[in-house]
Amino acid sequence: MNNQNQEQRLRNILFNNLDAFVGVDHNGLITEWNQQAANIFGWSHEEVIGQSMDEMIIPERFREAHQQGMQRFLKAGHTEVLNRRIQLEAKRKTGEEFPIEMAITYVLNSEAHEFYAFIQDISSRKVEEQKLHFLASNDSLTGVRNRSYFNTNLPEAIARSRRSDKGLALMYLDIDHFKSINDSLGHEAGDLLLKEFAIRLKSKLREADIVSRLGGDEFTVIIEGVVTEDDASKVASNIIQELNQGRWLGTSDLKITSSIGIAIYDGRAIDADKLVALADKAMYKAKHSGRNNFKILRFEDIDAPLEGKSAPKVPAGIIHTQNLLNVQQKAGGNFLQNTLSALRRHLDMDVAFISHIHDGVREFMFVDSKDLNPPIAVGDSGLLEDGYCQRVIDGRLPEIINDAFELPEAMSMEVTALVPVRAHMSVPIKLSDGKIYGTFCCFSYTPDQTLNERDISVMHVFADLISQHL
Repeated sequence: MNNQNQEQRLRNILFNNLDAFVGVDHNGLITEWNQQAANIFGWSHEEVIGQSMDEMIIPERFREAHQQGMQRFLKAGHTEVLNRRIQLEAKRKTGEEFPIEMAITYVLNSEAHEFYAFIQDISSRKVEEQKLHFLASNDSLTGVRNRSYFNTNLPEAIARSRRSDKGLALMYLDIDHFKSINDSLGHEAGDLLLKEFAIRLKSKLREADIVSRLGGDEFTVIIEGVVTEDDASKVASNIIQELNQGRWLGTSDLKITSSIGIAIYDGRAIDADKLVALADKAMYKAKHSGRNNFKILRFEDIDAPLEGKSAPKVPAGIIHTQNLLNVQQKAGGNFLQNTLSALRRHLDMDVAFISHIHDGVREFMFVDSKDLNPPIAVGDSGLLEDGYCQRVIDGRLPEIINDAFELPEAMSMEVTALVPVRAHMSVPIKLSDGKIYGTFCCFSYTPDQTLNERDISVMHVFADLISQHL
């Protein structure tokens, strides 16, 4: 094969290459332009040969830098962009800018430099990269940031707040009674509700405020530059007002509210999870105050350490409860059974029990009732499908009797009137290592019976008494 045939063969290969192939002389004029270059940039071979590459494919704002780089190479004989792949913006004939990946090489021909570039349009790749980046840091359902992004960003926000000596507030929100709503309307409607909740939440925040969905119906908001508690209060009030506007999912029948906990960061050196725990604690204070409101906590507002473990009540409170119930300290089950009976009489409830959760099954350890033939008994276990507790615990009000949370406002719910008994309070029994052993609970058949603050305090102290005897 002679030299002319070899040159033609090489040109045919380059002309049909899947990469755009562009040749440029030392003056920056285009000398080579294959079919893929025409496809990518929109200029035909005839239109570009002899034209300045700057004007054909380089966006105007980058042309000066390109020309300076060319001059540096011609003077020094080297440049960093040669013989490696680089990514930059290019321009089509239509003026549209798009990302390309380009590799440039050169040859010295008759004392003059010739430059050759292999170019790929990476628009599709960039779109996929953006999608992957979005999925890595955003919640796929609601579009707000996800738990991973939140866990990374909160320590950074705390550090910025400490360096700048500017305030920071962390909001922790959930949707009141979301599980019941989700179960009654279906998971598809529940997903739509979460999306709408995220939209309404963001509508009352600044662009700089970081909204994240941690999972389920739990959301957080990082608000930097908070000067006073009043600032945080105004934001929370605006959110609650927006949620109370109604018209959820396009209907006036659905009422959606939220309990909001706000933790104020005070500049101390702490781990981010301590601030999250404080906001979470504030949220449950809002929930226990009737929901559809907010509570603010600072670290100095709490006595218990935020280490994921329950701090025991002061001994004086335990002694007071024992004296109040007139039960002497005894060991083992006799003390718990006798104290449970005394407490049930003190509260004037119909049934009180201590249940243990083992492998997901509720086992009744101690039961006391006015009735000599109570509907549940020691040793019973399972879901109680035929018992009255089933209708309250595992049926229409699953979020009222919860093994981890206390919800004294259960009596205020309209749906409570549909069940034959009233669950006044369920208190978690927390062991010294912070784990939930089970539940201490009281029931009544009296529709209008309520617990006052003293009664609730007694139940909490009794739950600690239980944990000390397990």
